[in-house]
Amino acid sequence: MCIIMRSTALVAAALSTLPLLELIPGSHAAPTMLSDSDNNHLRGRPVSVSYSLVEQTQDDNSMPSSSFGRVLQTVLNTSEEQQHIEDLDTHYPLFLANKDRTGRKLAGDAHDMVVEVTYEHIYAILVFLIAATALGIFTSKLGMPALVGEIITGFLLGPPLADFVPYPKALVLVGEIGLILLLLEAGVELDVAQLRETGTKALGIGVTGTILPLVVGMGLAIASDANMGIKSALAVGASFSPTSLGVAASALKQGKMLDTPVGQLIVSSCVVDDILALILLSMFQVLVEENPPIIAYFIPFISSLGFLLVLGGSAVTWLPKFIQNKILNKVPEQHRELTMFSIMTAMLLAYLPLLNYTKSSYLTGAFLAGATFSQIESAHHAFIKKTHQLMTWLLRVFFAASIGFQVPVKLFSDPYVIGWGFILYVCVLAKFPLMFYVPQFEDVKEGASYNPFLRDRLITGL
Repeated sequence: MCIIMRSTALVAAALSTLPLLELIPGSHAAPTMLSDSDNNHLRGRPVSVSYSLVEQTQDDNSMPSSSFGRVLQTVLNTSEEQQHIEDLDTHYPLFLANKDRTGRKLAGDAHDMVVEVTYEHIYAILVFLIAATALGIFTSKLGMPALVGEIITGFLLGPPLADFVPYPKALVLVGEIGLILLLLEAGVELDVAQLRETGTKALGIGVTGTILPLVVGMGLAIASDANMGIKSALAVGASFSPTSLGVAASALKQGKMLDTPVGQLIVSSCVVDDILALILLSMFQVLVEENPPIIAYFIPFISSLGFLLVLGGSAVTWLPKFIQNKILNKVPEQHRELTMFSIMTAMLLAYLPLLNYTKSSYLTGAFLAGATFSQIESAHHAFIKKTHQLMTWLLRVFFAASIGFQVPVKLFSDPYVIGWGFILYVCVLAKFPLMFYVPQFEDVKEGASYNPFLRDRLITGL
């Protein structure tokens, strides 16, 4: 028993401290040959390797029958023998643990996962999160959305300028998860009754908001370079067509306008806008191909509109009633909330890949999954209660990293970039006339100093 315990301890110590794994012939791990770079890494290193294999016998009652049958003991230490790794190649199959940037070490079927972080990385992430929070609070005190300060923090401390933040890709990934939850919440907060009244207006805003910047951007691009091809000019215009549903929903939420009639109108029009923008993007992918099939031009259009009609139509008609009456009402009240979140999560995980791999938008899938629960009792209250703190931090990372890290702030010193930046802003201003689509949601008292109708139009245009 002492031999087994000591062997086990030696194995743990060896595998946790040294990047070398050597298995005895006859073990169940598949042999892996060393690459030239691996041999070069190890050659000349003085080590002594001793092996012992402890077999569990049927008569050994000191170990339970479920314990492993064999314990591989690998001991690596410097010694007087000064024996090199290549001398062992003729006696034992060596397995080198190739270490990638994530800290993962693999050797045949043997697998040991180590995530390596340093104090400096931890401290830098803390500074980044605290700075984003502080600057967000500061900008909100100035009357601007907190996301402005968070984006500024991102491009100041992130890769565009200081490059102070470690693992920027990981932070962008976390931020994108926050965006998915934001759109899920926007769907849950959808006012179906209001949507039925303003659906035509939302469609008009979405279509017009896509076409106007596209045309203006193409004209400016051709004016800047007469030799520019139609594809390049189309790309310039299309880059200004989308209206970010995530940014719009977050700004409306911080301004406490998300669940108002004008907020619902803007969110609905952003969904239409995003779908049209994704169709344009898919068309560009087809245009750069050589001799694409005709059907490739129509797949994005069919997929996006088809799912919007089928999944969106189900979300505002029969599906909420089915979930409420056939499932939730039959579940004990103490488990009803958990059941609702389980169904919502299952639908989210189904809609995301379904819309993504059919050339549509996975973000639209998140919105449609949430919209399914917009007519279910207490769904909105439960969602806000359970996810508010989590979403606050995820969205802070989204604006600071997913958006802030993309700002090429170093190029702002180039007068050409600044000049054309202001000129191309005309494409953004082209969306301002969309304000005239907004109907009057509230009555305006004669002689009143405050006009909510004008407010709604300005919010929509901006």
